[in-house]
Amino acid sequence: MSEQLSEEQVLLLNNLMYMNPPLTKIADCDTSKEQLTVGDILENIDIDALDMKKDYGSYMTGQDWKNIITAIESDKQLLNVELVSTNIDRAENGGGGESALFADPSTGEAIVAFRGTSGKEWKDNFIGGGKTDAADGVSTPQQINALKWYESLDLSDYDTVTVTGHSKGGMKAKYITVRDDSVDRCLSFDGQGFSDEFMHVYRDQIVANQVKIQNCNVESDYVNLLLNDIGKTTFYEGYDYGEGGFLENHCPNTFFNFKSDGSFEMKEGNRNPDMVVLDEFLNNYLRTLSSEDKQNTLGLIGDLVEAGFAGASTQELMDMLLEDDNTDYAANLLAYIIKYEQENPELMDAAKNIFKQMQMDSFLDILDTVDNVLNWKYFDVLLGITGGIVGNLSDGILQKLSDLLEDNIGLKLSNEDLKKLLGMVSKVSHDMDHIEIKDNGKDISVLNKGSYFVIYINRIKAVVQDLAKYRKEIYQCRSRLESVRNNLDRGLGTLKIPIMLIENELEREEKSCKDMQMILDDIIKYYMQTEKRIYCQN
Repeated sequence: MSEQLSEEQVLLLNNLMYMNPPLTKIADCDTSKEQLTVGDILENIDIDALDMKKDYGSYMTGQDWKNIITAIESDKQLLNVELVSTNIDRAENGGGGESALFADPSTGEAIVAFRGTSGKEWKDNFIGGGKTDAADGVSTPQQINALKWYESLDLSDYDTVTVTGHSKGGMKAKYITVRDDSVDRCLSFDGQGFSDEFMHVYRDQIVANQVKIQNCNVESDYVNLLLNDIGKTTFYEGYDYGEGGFLENHCPNTFFNFKSDGSFEMKEGNRNPDMVVLDEFLNNYLRTLSSEDKQNTLGLIGDLVEAGFAGASTQELMDMLLEDDNTDYAANLLAYIIKYEQENPELMDAAKNIFKQMQMDSFLDILDTVDNVLNWKYFDVLLGITGGIVGNLSDGILQKLSDLLEDNIGLKLSNEDLKKLLGMVSKVSHDMDHIEIKDNGKDISVLNKGSYFVIYINRIKAVVQDLAKYRKEIYQCRSRLESVRNNLDRGLGTLKIPIMLIENELEREEKSCKDMQMILDDIIKYYMQTEKRIYCQN
């Protein structure tokens, strides 16, 4: 058996998860066909028929797909990888996320791959930033669905199991690795992290399993920075930015530097400092909120981002902010950003620059407008007169506010919405007086005192797996010898006794392996119980 697939090979499989018609969509493949290989799937794609400049989804053009497919076609091992099973998340609260089980017959490796965020999965990404309604209080519906599908797979015949994914798929892969000890390796490409609450609830499991996790992140990606990450991280240079510009930092093919001769490379780089600023800003803000407020605020942010990526206008985003259920949370978010900018202007400039590159101009327009209303010459007078209650205002005042909005962002709000806006800005003013900006934006790091022992324990687990494999081979060999002995002709009967002696020796060897497995399993169990007691005390 050769080694597991390389990171580059696994990433190429992750890229295939993003294929849309007229390319072959992985989730639509008929896996009932025996041994459907990656080569079989690519045979049905006419590269020459693709428009080299057309965007086929996720900012990946025909030229991008030609590069990816050409790279795979030059890799015999990848061409022979089999597609065993596919899934679309149609479970309760599922967002249509796609996943697939690949198998490499040359290594005995199972590769469970999760596609990145589908159109209806964005809100679930933000729900994961705080407490949730799940039984454990920290998991999201789509994380749970991914784990259930993984656990439904029969992986018992594979020598090793790798879970992987890009973006939200990478986060799902990490989640499964934390929750299920059957994973041998996790490769996450630009996958986001987990909430503070999740880090607390699953501390023991993270301690035990994060050594299996390898994060591969593009240096200027804007998704991998979300929340607290776990595992080891390597940053890579990004390539092939087309019309999508900055947004292409998050494309699954951005890792690859494709050469004119058809070869490619992944080159290690350094994380963009602006991404560190944005990461710490988001963590700082979330840590000012109560669990309930965090849950509702993240739900609002998820709605805004989902709408933004769907092309929502400034008017539509303003309507969302002014909804009765959202106003308080919107006001607190805007208040924090404005106060953070007052105390950290250079840092906020860097964060805003990223917002602009992410095409979040509509939200920034609304933010600037709220700031302008706060500094509007009539605003303090209005607060003094109304005490923050803006139910009865003259048409003249409302007209002046309407003119301000129209001049700034071209919006024309009704008088009723103008009053709602003033009420929200009043709440912004109030919250700014009570918000304290703290320097606590670093990711939570779950590094245990026994981290080196965790590495050794995982090595012991690998030995246990090798012993199980060896026992299986011994059993098969013994069974074949028994069959030969039972079918010997009379003239060869004298061979039966030496064959039986070999069978007995193999049986003793098999028992020794079993005994060693049991001893090592007891060592692992004792270690994990000890670790749990230590960290419960801490």
